[in-house]
Amino acid sequence: MKIVLKIGGSVISEKDPARLADFPLTAAEVKKRGEKYMKLDAIARIAAEIKEAIDSGAFQLILVNGAGPFGHLLVKNDSPDEDVRESVRLQNERLVKELRVVGVDAVPVPPSESASFKDDKFDIGYLWDISGLLIEENKVPSTYGDVLDTGMVISGDDLVVLLADKWHADKIIVATDVDGVYTKDPKTNADAEFLPTLHITGGDNPEYALNLIGVTGGMQSKVEKLKDAAAKGVACRIINGTVPGNVKAALLGDESFGTSVVA
Repeated sequence: MKIVLKIGGSVISEKDPARLADFPLTAAEVKKRGEKYMKLDAIARIAAEIKEAIDSGAFQLILVNGAGPFGHLLVKNDSPDEDVRESVRLQNERLVKELRVVGVDAVPVPPSESASFKDDKFDIGYLWDISGLLIEENKVPSTYGDVLDTGMVISGDDLVVLLADKWHADKIIVATDVDGVYTKDPKTNADAEFLPTLHITGGDNPEYALNLIGVTGGMQSKVEKLKDAAAKGVACRIINGTVPGNVKAALLGDESFGTSVVA
């Protein structure tokens, strides 16, 4: 089983606008006090769940993490590209560190050093070459949303689908801070209807909840990007990564929660 797992920025980093009011907008400041905006307990828990799943299951894994404020806020405020790259790298380094603490041999693969944007599309050929070699060595590639040398933002959601296609993955799991896809934002609409299965072809698509901060986020965007993967037969599932045990259970094949995105 080949699984691409995305841990959303909202799961491992701060999202509350009030708490982000003084978020550092230079790489130097992020390095000094960026951990204040990381959900360190959540990062450690998820690392442990990934380790437990690897020990219990039979699958290979590519890990992608979202940028959260470490990318989105800097991009939104027109910070220099190099500052954005350093900021998102620091967040990924913390995730990799926790994975290594629990015994997962994770290795960072920065898109800014291994991907490009040309002819109006992303080229992740070199990023995939590196990831494929790491997988052959029983390591876990860990990549993330980043800014490429052209100034183009490649989001974690972009990477998940592109990597799944290159790898011919069996499954994509996207861990967010909500239980799955709803007809409306469940955080502000009591009548929001949960969708255990979302068919991307045929019928009318519901109104999706736009409930992530940032220039590359949003549930609607996630579903739109999963369409091609689902159409090619990849099992796509959106789960709540803030619930303890969910990441482990999803990696081990539990489909009793979350939203399945199917063709």
